[in-house]
Amino acid sequence: MAMAEGASGEVKRIQVYAGPTGLLLVLLLFLVLPMATASCSVPVSRPGQTGAINVSVTGADLVLGDDPGYSASGIFELSPAGNAGMAREASPRSVVRVFGIATVVVMSLGLLIALIQVRRLRALVTAVVASVAAVLLAVTEFALVSQWVSLAEETAESAQYLPQAQGIDVVGRADEVVAAGWGFWLTLAGLALVAGINVFLLVRPGTRRRPSG
Repeated sequence: MAMAEGASGEVKRIQVYAGPTGLLLVLLLFLVLPMATASCSVPVSRPGQTGAINVSVTGADLVLGDDPGYSASGIFELSPAGNAGMAREASPRSVVRVFGIATVVVMSLGLLIALIQVRRLRALVTAVVASVAAVLLAVTEFALVSQWVSLAEETAESAQYLPQAQGIDVVGRADEVVAAGWGFWLTLAGLALVAGINVFLLVRPGTRRRPSG
C-alpha cells in the first residue's frame, strides 16, 4: 500500500514538471530566445571595405510583429531609411505570425491541464498539446527561414556585381547565411521531452496493490 502511494506521488510530481510547469518554461524559451538568425560578412583586402549584416528574431518579435534585430556595418550600411526598410523586409510576414501566434495559444492553453485531476487523461492531453505545439513550431520556423532565404537571394542578386563580391557565388550561397536559432532548437527539444514523458506515463504498467497476507 505504501509503495503504491509512493508511486502515485512520484507520478504526480512528474506530471507537474512535465505538464503545465514544463509547458510554461518552454513557452518562455520560445518568447525570449532567437528563433532564427541571419549573418553575412564580406572581408576584403582593402581597409575600410569590410561589412557585415546581422538579423535575429525572437518568438516575441515574431508574435508581436516587431522589427527584428537588424544591424548593418561597413559596405552594407545604408541610410537610416534604408536600414529601416531592410528591417521591415526581414520582419515576419503575416502567415509566419499566424503560425507563431497559434503556437503560443496552444502552449498557453496547455497551462489549463493543471485542472485535470485524472492522471491518465492529464498525460494524454499534455502529450497531445506538446505534439501539436511542436508541429506548429516547426511550420513557423520553416516559413520564417524560407522568407529570409528568399530575401537573402534577392539581396545577393543585387550585390553580385559589386567589386567586393567578385569571385564569390553570393547567390548560390545566400541560403547559408540563414540558420534556425538556438531558441527554436531548445523549444522543440522541450516540447519533445514533455510529450515523450507523458507518453511514457501512459504506457507504463500501473502499480498494483500487493495482496495482504
